[in-house]
Amino acid sequence: MFSADESRILTWSDDGTARLWDFGVDYDFPVAHLPLQVEVMTGTAMNDFGAVRTLRAEEWKRKRQLYERIAEAHAAECRYKKANLYLKGH
Repeated sequence: MFSADESRILTWSDDGTARLWDFGVDYDFPVAHLPLQVEVMTGTAMNDFGAVRTLRAEEWKRKRQLYERIAEAHAAECRYKKANLYLKGH
């Protein structure tokens, strides 16, 4: 769930954990990989009809590995490092 100003996103999981993410904008992150980034950050996937499901652990791990390769390559040339979610986590 996005905040009204779209700067933060609230996520929750089956174990009752909730987290509020600062969703600063890394404007030059490859647009084609934004859905992957959101899936990895939230642990969920949305289908074409808007239904959201929790990713299975192995599915999430595979997606995270792919995201980390893409994000690491992007981080080397990122112009918005303060908003780069990959760099914030490392």
